[in-house]
Amino acid sequence: MKIESIVVKIASRCNINCTYCYMYNHEDKSYLKQPKFISEETTTAFVNRLLEHAIEDDVKIFNICLHGGEPLLLGKKRLLEFIEKFNVLKENNIGVDFTMQTNGLLINDDWCQTFKENKIGVGVSLDGPKEINDIYRVDHQNKGTFDRILKGINSLRKNNLPVGTLSVMNLHADPEYLYESFKNMEISNMDILFMDLNYDNYNSFMDEVNYTMSEWYIQLFDLWFNDPSKKISFRLFDNFIGNILGGNTSADMVGTAEKSVMVLETNGDMEPVDSLKICGESFTKRNYNVNDNKIIDLAQNDIIYLYYKSGTYVSRKCQACPILEICGGGYLTHRYSSANGFNNPSVYCDDLLRLITHIQNRVIDNLPDEILEATGMQKLTYENALQIIEETLPAVPEPEYTELLESFRKLEYEKVI
Repeated sequence: MKIESIVVKIASRCNINCTYCYMYNHEDKSYLKQPKFISEETTTAFVNRLLEHAIEDDVKIFNICLHGGEPLLLGKKRLLEFIEKFNVLKENNIGVDFTMQTNGLLINDDWCQTFKENKIGVGVSLDGPKEINDIYRVDHQNKGTFDRILKGINSLRKNNLPVGTLSVMNLHADPEYLYESFKNMEISNMDILFMDLNYDNYNSFMDEVNYTMSEWYIQLFDLWFNDPSKKISFRLFDNFIGNILGGNTSADMVGTAEKSVMVLETNGDMEPVDSLKICGESFTKRNYNVNDNKIIDLAQNDIIYLYYKSGTYVSRKCQACPILEICGGGYLTHRYSSANGFNNPSVYCDDLLRLITHIQNRVIDNLPDEILEATGMQKLTYENALQIIEETLPAVPEPEYTELLESFRKLEYEKVI
């Protein structure tokens, strides 16, 4: 198991309270037991583990995403002390690339200078214009956050730093209005994540929406794909197109490549992707800590290993699907149910099938004839894909990893099944 990207929770609390948040507003309340900030001792142990892993597994560069909670709550002084610890890697010719995901409320000119001096790429969490963003992204007094986020974005812009945004889908929002709003804010790159839901909680969040997920994303894709200016890079769509054209990204929601990301909690625990917390209380806790374990030990951690292999450890239905190499079974978090563990397709399976076949056909329509002849690429309708799954599924054997997928189901279901 080769880990190259680490999401480091330098703060475990947040200064806002998004209603959909997988960290604070689902079942898992284990954050309450975490130190509020990462300590110097934990940081030192973590950097030593990275050096060890780089030597043992020939890692040339680590991608470190500063995360939370809200990472800027750590404060400038402690953040600089944290970053300084990584000099030992650079002294051993191991690269370190820092990024940060922030809600933007604390960004000012002073922080922008810190980002510049330390080459920290900054992404801001923003769901769209005020009337869209403030539906879900509220503070602890249930007040909207857009105006304060925009102030932080304007600081980035004033200091000539690129502005990238990370959003969560809002099926109440008009896609055209949303896309034009991001363009008007001069966003350089964006991504809109699926809301983190699984089979246990999907219906409670999907009542009375204005669009199906596939309708919403298809409209967004067409607006972006047909936009002659192409001013905005859209990560989800870029990843889908890359896989359609033969690539294999390791992004969480796309492709069959291994997912070489781990999360470091403020107490030094090494865990899988943090959105898995929606699956239950302390779901990601497996007692692997930088003070006691090497990174390579994570290969023995059931949930981290499953996440690492989640692009290929998929359900039988996924194995029968003609777009598996593009979709990769969808995000592992979205496959969970108390009854079957992870032995399910994504809760968004049907929407993914509609969206990806639409994107693939639009891409094919825009490829030169000689490319189509050379590659044999052909259009695939949603209806044809369903037929292929139906015809292929009976011949697909039970995967050898089924026991692992189902080992995460809740105990109360084991007595029934």
